[in-house]
Amino acid sequence: MPRKKRVAVEQGLGNVSQLLSEKGYEVVQLDPVSPSGVEMRNVEAVVITGGDENIFGVSALETEVPVIDATGLMAEEVWQQLQEVERVGEE
Repeated sequence: MPRKKRVAVEQGLGNVSQLLSEKGYEVVQLDPVSPSGVEMRNVEAVVITGGDENIFGVSALETEVPVIDATGLMAEEVWQQLQEVERVGEE
């Protein structure tokens, strides 16, 4: 069985977490207090709300994975953006 793709999702985006889990992703909570913690290792992408980007320092997050801003997006739209990021990464 192939490894599930792992995505870090900011707290408060429960609808996004639920949809991504249903689509077969392993969802871990983005911990703003510990951006370099275990929960951030080996993730394919990070999903944030955007509104608290500077408070949590996510904009300064040292990561080589895409950061998707879910502000104003429905869960399906976030999933579509994640799929697009995956397609680009495979090229």
